[in-house]
Amino acid sequence: MKALVWPDKLQITQLSSYVCSMQKQNQISQTMIRRILLFVGIGIGLIIITNESKAQKNVAIYGKVTTVSGDQYTGAIKWGGDNARQAELFWVEILNGTKTSNDFMKFLSKSEIKELGGKEEGNSWLSLDLGVLSIWEDKFSKTQHEFKARFGDIKSIEPLRRDRAKVTLKNNVALEITGGNSEDFGTTIGVMDFELGEVKLSWSRIDKVEFMAAPEGYEETFGKPIYGIVNAGRKGTFKGIIAWDDDERLMNEILDGKDRDGDKKIPFRSIQKIAKNRNGVDLTLRSGRTLFLTGSNDVNQENRGVVVYDPNYGLVKVGWRDFVDLEIDDDESTGMDYNDFPVSKGINATVITIDGDEFKGLVAFDLDEAWEFEILDANDDKVEFQIPFRNIKSIIPKNYNYSMVEMKNGERLLLGDHRDVSSDNAGVLVFVSKSGDPEYIRWSKIDEIIFD
Repeated sequence: MKALVWPDKLQITQLSSYVCSMQKQNQISQTMIRRILLFVGIGIGLIIITNESKAQKNVAIYGKVTTVSGDQYTGAIKWGGDNARQAELFWVEILNGTKTSNDFMKFLSKSEIKELGGKEEGNSWLSLDLGVLSIWEDKFSKTQHEFKARFGDIKSIEPLRRDRAKVTLKNNVALEITGGNSEDFGTTIGVMDFELGEVKLSWSRIDKVEFMAAPEGYEETFGKPIYGIVNAGRKGTFKGIIAWDDDERLMNEILDGKDRDGDKKIPFRSIQKIAKNRNGVDLTLRSGRTLFLTGSNDVNQENRGVVVYDPNYGLVKVGWRDFVDLEIDDDESTGMDYNDFPVSKGINATVITIDGDEFKGLVAFDLDEAWEFEILDANDDKVEFQIPFRNIKSIIPKNYNYSMVEMKNGERLLLGDHRDVSSDNAGVLVFVSKSGDPEYIRWSKIDEIIFD
């Protein structure tokens, strides 16, 4: 029998160090595993949140319509009847009309004006004497001024007469708007009621239309929009909801054309890419099949333009001459729901004159546009832009017909062919203070306008 040999002190120390080392390694390994699991969990959470946010976004116009009899219908709204060439379906689309005046306070009581003026602080027109706008407008501008607002900026519409309505914006400012040459007033409204299906209401039956965000998960709309990327060559690339031929906007709508075997009617949901080619288009389907189509205004030079509702710009209409191709995709991130449209403030800007003087305050652009939701119209040759002022960083007049417009995303556009950016512009009023008279600056005297 061998005698039990106890380890010496050195061996015990080495063994203890080894055990401690192993414990530390285990602790480090466990810490690393916990960190990895934490990062994986965060990543999965972000993916879930991103997917949920995309799923919750509803780009279709939604609201409640009350009739003159008190009946109410709630659901997705189609603004315009079957006789209209294009009824509006999405928040990014534009309500068109003509302003009867710039009296923003016509429909407000004194207490409402005071309350709104307090909320708006330095960006409010509501504490100013707006009669001065009409005086200056009558003096320097002899044309009717258009009203254009995206449906996402509107709180409610109340018909007043056959072609006239009270339009209330999200900031509770109300304007009286007439239809003029627009089909948006005196029209028929369709409501996809959550119980009754589509209900069509004539203008005379409508008391009030109230717009609101759709409930989470709401899907009963008039159709899924076409999303895509339009390549306009040197004019740029634009991404968002598409209106093909200034008409088709839904994936279940049809592209018409002919190939060597005869007529073709292809739903947009089957299309991957449309590329202009001579007197027709090369069509690539999602399956990979390709066709060459001609023979209709959908696919030749009679096309009325490809409209893109790009959130960085607004509405961009690319004429057939500049159109290169359209890539249809499933990326809905460029869509805008009702909550993506902020409450509009007054247009605040610094106006720098050619003499170097600077005037900062609330601005009435072209003696007319005064709110961030309002729209600047201009063209880059055959590409048309309708840009909300809230998307614009600065405007620099270049000559009698053109101005450099810098967007808040950093893009710079040389735009012309419209009074908003040419010598036809009636100039700007700058309200430097609420108590004094505004500064009137003619367009020819402006060096730059920098928007807050």
